[in-house]
Amino acid sequence: MPDRTPEPCPGTTARRGLRLARIALLGLFAVGLLLLPSSAEAQPFQAWFNTNGLAQHGYVRVPPNAALNPTTAITVEAWVLFASQQAGEDCRSIAGKNFLQAWWLGRCNGQLRSYFRGGASAYTGGVIPLNQWTHVAAVSDGTNVRHYINGELVLEQPAGGSPTTSSSEMRIGSDVSWERSPAGSLDEVRLWNVVRTQDQLRAAINEPITSAMPGLVGVWALDGNAQNVVGPHDGSVQGAGTGFLTFPVAANCGSSTATSLCLLDRFIVSGKWRTGPPGAAEGTAQVADCPNEGSGLFWFFSAINWEVMVKAVNGCGLNNRYWLFSAATTNVFYRLEVTDVHGAQKIYFNYPGPPAPAVTDTNAFATCP
Repeated sequence: MPDRTPEPCPGTTARRGLRLARIALLGLFAVGLLLLPSSAEAQPFQAWFNTNGLAQHGYVRVPPNAALNPTTAITVEAWVLFASQQAGEDCRSIAGKNFLQAWWLGRCNGQLRSYFRGGASAYTGGVIPLNQWTHVAAVSDGTNVRHYINGELVLEQPAGGSPTTSSSEMRIGSDVSWERSPAGSLDEVRLWNVVRTQDQLRAAINEPITSAMPGLVGVWALDGNAQNVVGPHDGSVQGAGTGFLTFPVAANCGSSTATSLCLLDRFIVSGKWRTGPPGAAEGTAQVADCPNEGSGLFWFFSAINWEVMVKAVNGCGLNNRYWLFSAATTNVFYRLEVTDVHGAQKIYFNYPGPPAPAVTDTNAFATCP
């Protein structure tokens, strides 16, 4: 059967050119160093902490406290975006409490590395790509160490014993024994004194945590400040080359392209998919036929086999939110990035194996009107 290549949507090129010109004239007026009030809406990524680690050393300092030294079980998680890596670069710190004595999480030569028992306890596994927001988590219960990338288990090895302690301060974007800040961004750093399961990590991977929970030591949301949003252990910004950033703001999202949907004139939706294990090569989701104002389709393998439908709904009159729905006819891994050009983003994952569940997120974007 001959392959059918869909014809381009009528007027797409002309409309795209006109709208892109409008965006260029209006400019992106919200890029920069912004200090915002702490809020959990449209998490993650309302704002985030940025460091220029290749040239300067800047970080968040959290004063020493015994609560920051879990001794029975520990989970450390964060959203990270590494913007660059110099030739010969080894490790950059995500967060730590003296890697020579206690716990540490970072990126070493493109891989997630953790320590939970000081300098002889390194565990390395899980690709952290450049220039892509990635959720990382490392867990130890004294028996096993586990690494997760975007909610997928990528490493499991014997722990060798319970987590050890240090009297050093905790740092985000640095460590007292490894003062190498990343060149990039950090967000939603969470510390637990319990083991978070894979299901628990996935359930909260793109949802806010704004109140105390069993085992939760701290959430440094980094929404314009270094406060712990669930209790004590507030941090402070130290060093140089740091700032709090937000997404750029534009008047509209232009037009849908071959690889991205523009919904309700404000939501840019794009996707990546993968059939191999975590860290394997990913494909780019392609827009199928002609999307309409509020919904559209993606295909992965063939233009005549649609995989994912995405719909944005204006629910501002009901709960002061824009809603995001999706439904799929696939069981492969994919990630959908949905960016509101008014300054917010959410990322949704489907995990391989069972058929993809529907997404019915009626709290997706608190960016009305």
